[in-house]
Amino acid sequence: MLVNKKQDWDIYQQPEVPSIKKKYLVKPDIALRVKCLTTVTMIIVAAMFLTASSEAIIRSGYELVEMKVEVIKLEKENELLQLDIAKLKSPQRIQSIATTQLGMVMPQNVYCAESSLKGSNLNTEGEKSIVSMLLNRKSQ
Repeated sequence: MLVNKKQDWDIYQQPEVPSIKKKYLVKPDIALRVKCLTTVTMIIVAAMFLTASSEAIIRSGYELVEMKVEVIKLEKENELLQLDIAKLKSPQRIQSIATTQLGMVMPQNVYCAESSLKGSNLNTEGEKSIVSMLLNRKSQ
């Protein structure tokens, strides 16, 4: 017959925990909590201030870039308008409009008036006589 083998079983036992005596709850240190709360609040406010100021700097940078682009665009437009003004003021254009649309003709004789006084420095008597002649003509 078969013989039963002896089986050894180790039984695990939890070590005994010494009994915990109830301790009285210690009152929390309110001053320490207030200091910690104040510190955390100051850190949060500083972080918000830094975030807001950096956002304002970045926004103004973007606005500056947009303004520079607009300035370049307006300068190009100004150059085109100056070119248009120069084209509109050209004597050839004015002459062609005068002859074709307005029916004007080029004069055959051109008359020029010259001063009878020679020299660039006029004496005061000569200037007075010219002024008096002009005044006499206006009064008549």
